[in-house]
Amino acid sequence: MKLVFRKNDQEEITVLQSYDDNEHTFAYTDMIKSLLKEGELEAPVLEGTFTEEEQRSINNMVKEINREAKEAMKAKDGTEESKGNPAPEQGAAADVPKTRQR
Repeated sequence: MKLVFRKNDQEEITVLQSYDDNEHTFAYTDMIKSLLKEGELEAPVLEGTFTEEEQRSINNMVKEINREAKEAMKAKDGTEESKGNPAPEQGAAADVPKTRQR
């Protein structure tokens, strides 16, 4: 899947997702499903007049998403510890505040 960024004459940016050569309304859940299935997003498509800063920002965002997805997949498989945000603790112990023992 790749993300498509379109900028119109009023400087409004629309984000779509493209897979199987079809464009669809962007949905975070679809992006996550694609990351789980494919492992990464393809290079983004930029349509319209984007500044160099906007182009750099979009490309960096996709690179960061791909990096985090790869680290999460490795951590899930137990092959490498993720450097991202830790997952929340599960179970009843997670609801109990941790106190200092003396």
